[in-house]
Formats: sequence, C-alpha cells, structure tokens
Amino acid sequence: YRPRRRRKRRHPGAARAHRGGPWTSMLVFPILCFGGVLPTRATSAQLRSSASAPRSSPPVRHFINLSNGAEALPLLKAAGLPAEHVAFCRVQSSHCEAQDFVGILSNLDHNLLMHLALGFECRVYDFGSRGAMWERLDGGVDATVGADCPSTQPMGGQPPPPVAEMRYVPRAVWWGLEWARYGLSSIWHLPAPPPLLRGYDVQGRFDEQLRALPKALSKRLKYYRSYTSPELTEVHLRGFYAQTELDGNKEAYRQFLHAFAAQSGDGSLAPDPATFNPPLTYYDAAVQRRILG
Repeated sequence: YRPRRRRKRRHPGAARAHRGGPWTSMLVFPILCFGGVLPTRATSAQLRSSASAPRSSPPVRHFINLSNGAEALPLLKAAGLPAEHVAFCRVQSSHCEAQDFVGILSNLDHNLLMHLALGFECRVYDFGSRGAMWERLDGGVDATVGADCPSTQPMGGQPPPPVAEMRYVPRAVWWGLEWARYGLSSIWHLPAPPPLLRGYDVQGRFDEQLRALPKALSKRLKYYRSYTSPELTEVHLRGFYAQTELDGNKEAYRQFLHAFAAQSGDGSLAPDPATFNPPLTYYDAAVQRRILG
C-alpha cells in the first residue's frame, strides 16, 4: 500500500492569473492618474472623494483660433507660456456670418470639449479685422488676459452711462463662442446666463436651434456629459481679442506655427507664468453691446 500524496490546493484566482499570461502581472503596479497615483484597489467612495476635492480656480488651457489667432503665438511665447499649454481650434467666422449653428458645434474638437468637461478654463485667442462701435454697458474697464475673468452674471443696481468706442471683436468670439458656450451648457445640464449677441438676449433663438440639432451631433456632444467635473458649475469658455496687424498673411502665420513647433518640448514641466498679460482684451458679452448703424 502506497499512501496517496496530498496535493496542495491552489486558490482559484491564482490559477486564472497564471493562465492570464503577461497582462495579469501588470495589475500589481499602481495606475498613474492626473495629480498622483491611484491604488488599483481604490474604492468608489475614495474615487468620488478624490474627484470632488475643491479647487480655488480652474486650471487654464490656451487655444489659438485659426487662422488669425496664430498672431498670438509670439505674444504667448514672450510671456513665457509653455508650448504644452497651447492648443488649436477653429471657430470659423464664415459659419457665424451664415448663422451655421450646426457647423460651429461640429467644428469643436475633442481636445477642447474634454478640457471644458473636466473643468478647465479654455481661453480662445483671435484677432479681428473689422472694426465696429461697441459700448460698454457698465462703464468699467476691460479685463485683459492676465486678469481674472469674472463669470458673466447679471449686474445689480443702476449701471453707469455706456462708454462707446471702436472695437475689433472677431465674429468668432462674440457670436461663435457665445453659441458654443450656451449650447454645451444646455447639453451638459449646466447653468448658464442668457446668451447675448451684441448685447441682446437671444435665448429663444438658441433654444430653437438646440432642439433642431442633428441626432448624430447631439449624441457626440452628450458623450462628454458623463465626464463633467462634479464641481463644475459653468462652461469656462472665454474669448480674448485684439486688432489684427496681419489679416490673411498666411506666410506669417506659417512662420509663427513652425516657430511654435520648434518651441514644443522645451520647459514642458514649467507652470503658467505668474505675470502673463499680452495685449488682448477679454470679451464679456454681459457688459458689451455693439452699436448698430
């Protein structure tokens, strides 16, 4: 009689891991995430707590609106802004002139949409070639790039007399960004002030266009709603402008863009400079109205 050798029992999970091949061995390493290291066994409560940590102000990303916006690249470089914080978008003035509501939203790229959903303040730079008379309804002073951009909230009390002057606000800023911000706020179920075009309330018109959006486009924009930051209370899409000196000069824009490409990779870990004030003006639809005529 030969006694049977007792086999050591293995945990069933170990067998599955053994059969899983090399990919299972990767699970022992921590998963890298923005802002630190997330343990592989983090609970859903821990994830919600980490995601909802309060921030004093949203992080900023800078977007060049092609083509005239390329004029801002030397200004951003001179201010010491890292190239890695700059991206590109294209809100076309031709779409705005044609009131192509679908075209504007269709041209919003995934990089811009994801940053907005995650709570970034996305600053769009553009340069205008057509001047028009605008009046500042609150009689105040325009904010510049380096200043904090206030949320567009209704003003209380009696405003001072309007101040009229010639401005070169690109249509992509006062029309395109206003429509994009309101459209995304509605689709992502975020609060938004009434949209203003040249100082006039156009909420009824915008709501009508939102209801008429093609199903495919509406679905594409709704995709980002599930990624919106828990503390997000508005779409931080800001427009900055100045008068162009190189309107339509494609060769100059090409040189700016290639210089930007050469700059990329240098100082990738540098933060935004503390003093950052290139000569562009913040467009606040709540306090500016174009004088028609």
